[in-house]
Amino acid sequence: EIMPGPCRLQLSLSAKGLSNLSGAFNKSDPFAVVTVRGESADKPPVIVGQTEVVYNNLQPQWSTVIFLDGYKFGLPYYVEVGVFDFEAKEVGKTERDLSQQSSEEGRVITSNESTRNLLRAGKLPHKVMGTALFEIGQLLGARGNLASKSLQTGGVLFAHIEPSRTDGAHGSIRFQLRGLNFANTRSLGRKCNPFFTLYRKVDTPTGATWNSVYRSNVVKSNLSPKWNVATLNLEVLCNGDMSRSMKVVIMDHKRGGRHAFIGEFETTMQRFIDAKNEGGDIDEDYAFTLRRNDKKTGNVLILQAAVDSNGMGSTIPPSVPESTNSPKSCVKARPEFIDYLTGGCQISLAVAIDFTASNGNPREEGTPHYFYPPDSNKWNDYQKAIFAVGSILAKYDSDGMVPTWGFGAKYGPKVRHCFQCGDEVEVKGVQGILDAYQGVFTTTLTMSYPTDFTEVVRTAASYAQHEQEVAEQESNLSYTILLILTAGNITNKLETKQELIEASDTPLSIVIVGIGENNFESMEFLDEHNEIEGGRDITKFVRFNDYKSYNLLTEAVLDEIPDQLVEYFYDRNIMPSEAVVIDEDTVVVMPADDDERTVTFLG
Repeated sequence: EIMPGPCRLQLSLSAKGLSNLSGAFNKSDPFAVVTVRGESADKPPVIVGQTEVVYNNLQPQWSTVIFLDGYKFGLPYYVEVGVFDFEAKEVGKTERDLSQQSSEEGRVITSNESTRNLLRAGKLPHKVMGTALFEIGQLLGARGNLASKSLQTGGVLFAHIEPSRTDGAHGSIRFQLRGLNFANTRSLGRKCNPFFTLYRKVDTPTGATWNSVYRSNVVKSNLSPKWNVATLNLEVLCNGDMSRSMKVVIMDHKRGGRHAFIGEFETTMQRFIDAKNEGGDIDEDYAFTLRRNDKKTGNVLILQAAVDSNGMGSTIPPSVPESTNSPKSCVKARPEFIDYLTGGCQISLAVAIDFTASNGNPREEGTPHYFYPPDSNKWNDYQKAIFAVGSILAKYDSDGMVPTWGFGAKYGPKVRHCFQCGDEVEVKGVQGILDAYQGVFTTTLTMSYPTDFTEVVRTAASYAQHEQEVAEQESNLSYTILLILTAGNITNKLETKQELIEASDTPLSIVIVGIGENNFESMEFLDEHNEIEGGRDITKFVRFNDYKSYNLLTEAVLDEIPDQLVEYFYDRNIMPSEAVVIDEDTVVVMPADDDERTVTFLG
C-alpha cells in the first residue's frame, strides 16, 4: 500500500490595520518575508520566500504566492512571517519609481541574496512591523483555511492555505496586455496612469472571493496603455486549472495609494490563449470589454499568450468546444487527502483509556498510570501519548471538543467496558483530556479485568456517524479518529475483529497505542487486514516504547489516516466540498507572539 507523501501548499498573505511607521506625511510600504521552521517552532528559520512591496498601504493584499514543500499529516510544520516597512533609499531608487513597477519586479527587490544575507545577520535595514508564527495544522483546521494573528506593532496578519494541484497544467505563461480607449478618470487635460491586477477566483456554494496573484507595471498618462510582457508560473496564476475564473481589474495609479477604478472583466487562462491577437495586430473582435457599473469603459487586447512547459511536454489539454450533445464522463478523479482538508472536512478526535488491572498499581512509581509530582516535570506514558497525538489532531478540529472514555474499571460490582471520563460528555482540547484522565482516579473506580474495548469501538462508530450527519446538514464532512491507549492484551480477538469490520462502514479510523512492555500479540492481530474478511482497513497499532520522540510517534500513528479517509469518502462518491470562503472580519484573531520571537526571526 502506498502512503501519501509530503505535499506542496500555497500560502497567500494579507494584512489589515497596520501601524504607520513612516511619519505623519507618509504611509508605510509593507512587504513580508516567510520562513519555515519545520517540526519545531524553535528550529533555525529557513527563508522560503518574500512578497512584493505594497506602497503607501496599511491594508496590503500581497500578490506573491509562497510555496511550502514537505507538509505531511501527523508532523508539525511551523511557518513564521515577518512584516517590514520598506525603505526605498536603501536600494538607491525613489519610492515613486518603485511603486510603478510590476509585483514581480517589486518582489525581486526584497528577495535578492544581499537582502537575505542581511536578514540572516539581523541587519535588515527595513523597520520591522511584526512577526507571526503559524502551524500549518492551524490553517488547515480553520474555517476556510484562513487564520489570523495580531502583529506586535499593531494590525492583523491573515494567512490562507491552498493545496497545489498535481494534475493540472504546469510550466509558465508569457503574456502581454494592451488597453484601448479607456475612459479617463482625470480632468484638466490630464490622463490616467493605468495598471492592472490579476485575481484568481475561489468558489463556494454560497459565493466567491478573489485572491490577487499579479500586479502589472504602471503606464503613465496613457488611455491605450501597452503593459510590459510578463512571464508567470501557471501554479501561481491559476493553480494549474486553465478554466479557473480570473478577473482583470484596471486602476488609475495615484501616488498616495488611493487608486481610482477604471473597469474590470472576467476570463480564464485558456481564454487568454484563445483570444490572443495573432502577430500582435490590433483586432477588436478578440478584445475583452472593460466595464464599470455596467458601463463600457474601454477594451483590453491580449497581444501575447503562450505557455512554456519547460521541456516537460504538452501540459495543457486541448481546448474542446462545449456541446450540449456531448455527454460528460461521470468518472471523477480520486481526490487527495489535502483536498478534503481544504474543502472543510473536520477531523474529530475521540480518546479511550485503559483502566484495567494490567496497568498495575497506579500508586507505584514506574507503573503506566503513576502520576509524578507536578514539580517533577515528568509525565507517565499515557500522558505523553495523549499530548503527542492530541496536540496534532486538535488543530484540525475547529471546535476542539473531544469525547474521552475509559474501559476496564469496576464501579461497584460491575465492570464497565465504556464509561465517560470527566464531568462533561466532551472535554476541551488536550488539557481537557489530561484533566479528565487524571480525574478518574479521584472516583470510586477499581481497576479490573478483562481488556475489552468492543463497546468503545461501537460507541466511537456511532459518534463518528452522528458527527458526519450533523456536518452534512451544513454541506460539510466529518471524519473521526479514535485513539485507544492500552497496556493489556484482549482475549476476545475474533469478536473485536468483527466489531472493527462493522465500524469500517462509518467515517472512522482507529489507532491503538500500546503502553508498557506487554507482547501485544492480539493488538497486532487486529492491525492485520484481510480483504476476504470484508470492510475497510481502519486499524493501526504501534508500541509507544518503539518511538523516542513525539514527532516520530505521531508520524507512525497517523501515517495511514489520509488514505483511509480518502477511501471512505471516495468509495461512496462523496467528493471534497469547494474551499470554504470566510470573511476576514469574522476570523478570530490570535494574540500577537511575544517580542522575543521577533528578535529570533531577525537572527
